[in-house]
Amino acid sequence: MKYFLTVAALALILVAAVAMTAYAGESLSLEQAVETALKNHPNLKAADSQVESAQANVLKSKSGFLPKVTLSETWSKTDNPLMVLGTKLNQESVTPSDFNPVVMNDPDPMSNYNTRLAVMQPVFNGGKEYLGVKQARLASEAAGQDRVRARQETVFNAVKAYYGLLLAKEYDKVAMQSLETSAANVKLAETRYKAGAVLQSDLLRAKVQYAEVKEMVTRSKNGVMLAAANLNFAMGVPQDARYAVEGALSAQEMREDLDGMISGAFSLRPDLSSLNLNRKNAEANIAQARTDYVPSLNLMGQVDWNSDRFAGNDAKSWAVMAVLQWNLFDGLVTTSRVREATANAGRMRAMEEQMRSGVQLQVRQAYYNVQASIERIAATSSSVQEAEEGFRIVQKRYEAGMTTLVDVLGAENALIRARTGALQALYDNNVAAAELKLAAGTL
Repeated sequence: MKYFLTVAALALILVAAVAMTAYAGESLSLEQAVETALKNHPNLKAADSQVESAQANVLKSKSGFLPKVTLSETWSKTDNPLMVLGTKLNQESVTPSDFNPVVMNDPDPMSNYNTRLAVMQPVFNGGKEYLGVKQARLASEAAGQDRVRARQETVFNAVKAYYGLLLAKEYDKVAMQSLETSAANVKLAETRYKAGAVLQSDLLRAKVQYAEVKEMVTRSKNGVMLAAANLNFAMGVPQDARYAVEGALSAQEMREDLDGMISGAFSLRPDLSSLNLNRKNAEANIAQARTDYVPSLNLMGQVDWNSDRFAGNDAKSWAVMAVLQWNLFDGLVTTSRVREATANAGRMRAMEEQMRSGVQLQVRQAYYNVQASIERIAATSSSVQEAEEGFRIVQKRYEAGMTTLVDVLGAENALIRARTGALQALYDNNVAAAELKLAAGTL
């Protein structure tokens, strides 16, 4: 039996050494983890691209105020009598013989190269251009707020993953402590069995407990590796990157009142601000749809060069036009667009109202979770001390033959539960504090 315990202890030491080697690497604090996530995470890069796209749309919307200038080159060839005569007029090549009925009715095919420089300047389109710029700016501001929220969520995920790795490492320490305790119980039961003080069943129970704790150690080692990979994922770095996390879980106190945090969240939450901007955009879209009821006025000008050769300038002409257009009836298309925009604006108002209520609930839930975790920390802290003292007493009584191994194993399990419960309470407290900041928009 001593040989068995020695081999098992050496194996566990080797496992621990391998695990420590695998995760030994660059020292990493919580602040460094957050900074790494803000620098590398793909979500933020995607949000940056969305902001750039929205800003480009603002510039695009301003184009409605500017003239449109086009240059074109058109080649044509025809024997259509009317088109042939028109081409000759454009090329300024008409002769008296061209009015011969025989020639006019059956002309030879004729080619033409038309070079045109055209300018179109919008004058009035019912405010369509102004509204377009307004909507683009609202969309750009909303994208900026979405980027702020993406930053906050990235920070929260990095913080939560960092705490998760600290918890996993602490769980692993508890598992190793429990393994040492179980090994000592096996040794004690073996000594008393050889002395004839207990039955073989006590020794078997101790061995079963030792095997269960070994399984717990295996799970804790696996938990450390998974938590490390999760932290790397939250930081946007390769999941096999190696870091040595610093610090330990400690209780986070709450210094603000609930009503103040809820009130602040309504003004600080960037995703709520984004939805508010999108609601204003939807309302502006109603006015945008109504611009089709209003007449539009545009000025147009063009210069043409016509020739029988490419890019020739044999004949030059120009034209200036003012185009006033009023859509009197379009089959109710504009009416349906106005109704659709009005319905979408109503939907956005309802979504904003729902989100305000949801923000309040999120702050309340996180606030209550922090409160509950603080109370749990106080309770579990004392329970660990009581469980340690209870286990020490039961173990001494067993050594003196005053109790059974069942009581010893029960006290050992109670100690394991107390230690893991205390760690879980600390972790929940830290995560709840971060969730409260995220819900309040202050993270």
